[in-house]
Amino acid sequence: MARRRGGLVGRKAELAALVEGRSAAGLTVVSGLPGSGKSALLDEVRRTLVESGAPVLSVSLSAERPEWDLFGFRPVLAAIRGQYEQFATDSRLPESLERVSSSCTEEAYADPWLRFCLLHAMSTLFTRLETTAPVTVVLDGADHLPDPVLVVAPMRRAGHIVIASCRKPLPGRPGLFGGMEGRSIELCPLSSDEAGTLLRRAAGTRVAPAVEQAVQRALGPLWGHPAAMISTVNDLRRGEGLEVIGDVAYLRNGEAPIVVPDGHPFSEVIESCGEIGKRLVALATTPAGFLIEETRYLGDGKTAGRAADVLIRAGLLNREQDGRIRCRVPGIGAAMVHNGLDPRRLHRVVAEGMVNAGKVTGPHREPLARHIAAAGSEMPISTDLVDLLRYSECALVADSTERTAHLRAIWRHTGGTAERAGHQTELFRHLVRTADYATLETFTQEALVDAPGAGERAELAVAAVMAAVHLGRPVPQQVRDMLVGEEATVDFADRWFAGRRIVPEDVELCLLPIWRRVSFAASSPGRRGKLSYDELAEACAVRDLVPVFQEVLGRGYRAPSAGPLAAHHRARTAHSEGAWPEVLDAVNELEAHGLVDELVREHTRLLAAEAYGRQSETRRAAHWLAKVPENGSLPLLRAWVEIGTHQTGNGRGAFDSAWRTLRTHFESDDEVGASRLFPRLARLARHEGGDSLLDEVVTAAEKWFARKGPSHSFKMATLIRAQVNGEETRIASTERVLAEIGRFPEKDGGAAASGGESLTETETGILELVRTGRTNRQIARAVRLSEKTVEKHLTRLFAKAGCRTRYGLATSNLGRRTDAIGA
Repeated sequence: MARRRGGLVGRKAELAALVEGRSAAGLTVVSGLPGSGKSALLDEVRRTLVESGAPVLSVSLSAERPEWDLFGFRPVLAAIRGQYEQFATDSRLPESLERVSSSCTEEAYADPWLRFCLLHAMSTLFTRLETTAPVTVVLDGADHLPDPVLVVAPMRRAGHIVIASCRKPLPGRPGLFGGMEGRSIELCPLSSDEAGTLLRRAAGTRVAPAVEQAVQRALGPLWGHPAAMISTVNDLRRGEGLEVIGDVAYLRNGEAPIVVPDGHPFSEVIESCGEIGKRLVALATTPAGFLIEETRYLGDGKTAGRAADVLIRAGLLNREQDGRIRCRVPGIGAAMVHNGLDPRRLHRVVAEGMVNAGKVTGPHREPLARHIAAAGSEMPISTDLVDLLRYSECALVADSTERTAHLRAIWRHTGGTAERAGHQTELFRHLVRTADYATLETFTQEALVDAPGAGERAELAVAAVMAAVHLGRPVPQQVRDMLVGEEATVDFADRWFAGRRIVPEDVELCLLPIWRRVSFAASSPGRRGKLSYDELAEACAVRDLVPVFQEVLGRGYRAPSAGPLAAHHRARTAHSEGAWPEVLDAVNELEAHGLVDELVREHTRLLAAEAYGRQSETRRAAHWLAKVPENGSLPLLRAWVEIGTHQTGNGRGAFDSAWRTLRTHFESDDEVGASRLFPRLARLARHEGGDSLLDEVVTAAEKWFARKGPSHSFKMATLIRAQVNGEETRIASTERVLAEIGRFPEKDGGAAASGGESLTETETGILELVRTGRTNRQIARAVRLSEKTVEKHLTRLFAKAGCRTRYGLATSNLGRRTDAIGA
């Protein structure tokens, strides 16, 4: 159990129960799995009681003791001597200590009469262990004794309070104390919130959501088990698996499996099963798993079957509805692989065993195909396996990882036949649709080794480029050397990593011709999806390639969930929805990537500054803003964010600062920033200046946007004049105009809403929670309403605010006393 300043992480209820109810319970037994925090809890009980002035004797029965000391009296004597000052109220106490010490010998234990005398002497000792109040004896590790009743009996007979910890007994086994306990407290796993707190304590800093999710997946049912969590995080830190940027910890390699080190609650049961148990765990950790009858191919059938039964009863392995057995703690399976076991070889052993046993037809076909696919390159190439793999692949879920393994195995076992090119295309299409760019990268390198033909090589060039861009690492030199003749395609990645602006036409020119041969859903050249050209242009302006790929490549392309491209797109999407915590999570994740160009860094850091400003965390907003240079690529967007860092009431100072930046960078191409900055300047001018100041803003805006075309000039001028005349709600809302021209929605004041609109107390509370970025579920929990009721309140709030999104609601004037200017 982890300790923190002022107490434990979790176990508050258990601590209170032990401290407050100890006298009425007699013997209290605290049980739990090894590593569940029993020792830490008892240590906290001792500390709490000592601070309150209560006398406590703390004994560790897990300490080293002679094997013949069956009663554990040697550790008890050592504890009394070490804490003697608390109990020196009876002058005969030293005499009793000496008598027990001289009687506690191997010879005394061997003789029944001397053993009885030893027990009597210990009872006398505890009778003389007096203070002004009964002593609370804290016995840690009572399960280390063969019969802990004999150490507890003298203490209870003398009237002392005893709190003892022991391992949770196995199902069907009697307790160690034979019903002597007055009550039992079992330590269950920590709650989700407590586990998150413990994770942060173990990491020594805040952790990115991706880290918490990855550790939770690796631990499975051990999530919330203190020792397993702490050892796993410590192992990550020792192996430099964590990287701290700012004050947030990230995974250095999100693709690497997280290992749960030995010492977890399942360690003993795995060791008891021997080598076959480890092989079963490693095999069960793969997506394919295994069937119980297949264990016979891993060794002696009876031994393997018994080991599987033991591991299932212990809760480490689980038999699923389809009969397959999988590991519930993937991190333990990863530890087996880390220690030298290769699951691919195990799958090959099972597959070859099935073939040799004639288990190749009927109900055996799909299980056999699963093992062949999972064996990967360990399985010798055979074209005879293709039909079997295809038969099994057709029954799999379209986007599953198992189907990925089957398609890759089909391609591999096709060998040098004419069908290989078609199988390559199918696998390429599948990996892009599932956004599995890590597998795409390794597959591309493997495919190029076989010196494919020109058509296949052209596909692999596009695959290499897409993998490189999404994973955030340039095309490797050895891959480039094998892509002779495809330099024009690879140049797309080179220009991307050089920080050059990419436009839809670049994707159409470099990638679309080949992609149209790969994907059934690819767009035709010049035809786009739902986004307007202006929206695509803005995505390109800030180097967010995901919308560009979606529009140009069509429905066969899926937005990625990992990598720098995904983090940037997620930050933009969360920003547009007003989900400030999600913005910050995505930006922090992006900070961990080393090959992110400066424009993307500037843009996402400005998003982070604004997100903190929206949550009224001005110090952190200023910290992120300071990371962006004033003469960078987005000076006007920076000025827009900087205005928001000024406190309400200093509008003129904010205006002057932004106006100076505008004049300095008037020739900038930062149209994204201008589309936000000019409306905000107009609003500030209306509140802080006179007609001449407003005229200057309008003139500057018309001049700036005139360079971008008449539609931009007209719509922006219309918007700004509406603000100048105080007629924004009658003419057009800021949100609507900026959405029409494909710019960031300007959400400064939610002009369609009146700040004086009356709100109920519940609506006010919900609105404030929306502005802090809470989800509906979090809001429901905070205000103690159902999610459906919260949704009804939000519908009414949208109507009152005159908006349709949480972003618009969060930044509207609704419920505000004055016009607030956020970051």
